[in-house]
Amino acid sequence: MTKVCVVVCSYAPQMIKNKKKCAFTMAEALITLLIIGIVAALTIPNLARKWEERAIVSKYKKMYATLANAYNRAVADNGSPEYWDLSNQASLMKILEPYLNVTERCYYKKGCVAEGDYRALSGENRWGNLFDNQSMVKVRLNGGFSIAVYSLPSNGCKQSCGTIYGIITNSKGRNYINYMGKDHFPFILTKKGLYPYGYNFNDSQIKKSCAKGNSKDPDDPNVNTNGSTCGTWILRYDNMDYFYE
Repeated sequence: MTKVCVVVCSYAPQMIKNKKKCAFTMAEALITLLIIGIVAALTIPNLARKWEERAIVSKYKKMYATLANAYNRAVADNGSPEYWDLSNQASLMKILEPYLNVTERCYYKKGCVAEGDYRALSGENRWGNLFDNQSMVKVRLNGGFSIAVYSLPSNGCKQSCGTIYGIITNSKGRNYINYMGKDHFPFILTKKGLYPYGYNFNDSQIKKSCAKGNSKDPDDPNVNTNGSTCGTWILRYDNMDYFYE
C-alpha cells in the first residue's frame, strides 16, 4: 500500500489583513526608487573622485621616490651636480637615464608624454601641448609616468641645478587638460637632492601657490606659479583637497 502524506495549512483572516499592510503601493515603490537614485547620484561621483585622488597621490609618491632615488644614485656615481655637464637638456637626461627604467626615448621628438594642453591649476594655458613640444627632452618611464627637462641652471647650481617635470601618463587624448598639481609636477634638482617645488616653503606659501583662484601673490614673490607647490602639499598632507574640494 502506498502512503500519502498530506500537509494541511491553516490561516486566519487576520493574516491576510496583515499581509496587505506590508505590501508596497506603486506610488511608494516609485518614491523608494527615486530616493535610491538620488542617494546614488550624490554618492557615486564623490566615491569616484576619492578613488581618483588616492590613485594620483599614490602614483605621485611613487614617481617622487623613483626620481629622488635615481638622482641620488647619479650623484653618488658622478659627483656633485655642480660639476656635471649641464650645457643642454640632453646632457642632463643622459646622466639620469642609467638610473631610470626608461621604456621610450623621444628626446626632442613628439611623444613620450600625455597629450592635451598643459595648464596651471587655475586653468591658464601656459605650456601648450608638451606631446608636440620639440624643445624639451622627454622620456617615458615604467610605472605610468614620464619626465621632461624643463630648465637648466643659470647660476652654477647656487640655487638649483635644473628643473624637471614629472608627468602622470594617461590616454585621454588631445582634448584632455593636464593640470599642474594633478597631472604634472615640477621637481627641483639641488646639490643636496631632488625635491618637489616648494619643499622649503612654509604652509602658507604652499597653500597660496596650490590654489585654483590665484597664480600670484603681490605680497610674496615666492608665490608666483599656480599649482607648482602641489607636490609638496601631497607629501605634507597626504591629500589633494586643493583640487577635490
